[in-house]
Amino acid sequence: MNRAVAFGRRFDERLVEETVVAAHGCALLTPSLPRVYYANVFAVDLGAQVSAADLVEELEPLFATAGLGHRKVSIDEELGARLAPEFGRRGWKVEELLVMPHTGQPPTLDTSGVEEVGWEELASVWAEGIRSSPDIQDEEEVRQLVAAQHRRRIAVDVRYFAARVDGQIASYCELFSAEGTGQIESVMTLEPFRGRGLAKAVVTRALIESGAAGNDFTFLVAEAEDWPKQLYRRLGFETTGSIWDFLLLPRR
Repeated sequence: MNRAVAFGRRFDERLVEETVVAAHGCALLTPSLPRVYYANVFAVDLGAQVSAADLVEELEPLFATAGLGHRKVSIDEELGARLAPEFGRRGWKVEELLVMPHTGQPPTLDTSGVEEVGWEELASVWAEGIRSSPDIQDEEEVRQLVAAQHRRRIAVDVRYFAARVDGQIASYCELFSAEGTGQIESVMTLEPFRGRGLAKAVVTRALIESGAAGNDFTFLVAEAEDWPKQLYRRLGFETTGSIWDFLLLPRR
């Protein structure tokens, strides 16, 4: 758990355009992409003891100065679980994210249909996948989220793995690597191709490649309230802890 959290923190700090240190954490800000919430977040210090009210008061001027319409807080493990009811009462969206390292050997799945691809092929697939989300409001939001995908290569070494159907990329994921740690991220299968086992194949190929690249620890993060965590468990990923995200959407 600690290794995964440390990897995620380093990634977040390298991803953003500026960091503003505060009493109980730091604001990780990317003002050029204000609609990308994960690139504009207040990360609470590990071990901090603070209330939701105090955090909101602390981050408010930082987000306002950056011209951001949303407010987002990320907290690890126990403090996040303790503050979840308070943020919920304040009208914030509460999301628990499961940290799931892989244990044991990679599953024996056929990954022959999975290939490593370049970002150039994936840009249009990213846009299609983003547009399919019911939360996306307009094309400007799509543009910013695609731009954020490209920024990830600034923060960490990124490789992309994909499976095709009739020559078209149908499922893909990313593999982040740094300092002996790998993270599998952005697992996506486009709607017409779901239910064929493609996600299992691309995740397994990324896991194998992570080990081959020298990573002795590979993990992923999954939403606690969504079904993919069950797929990841079948592939050998086990929950070791949680990260909590709290989001207050902009007024429309």
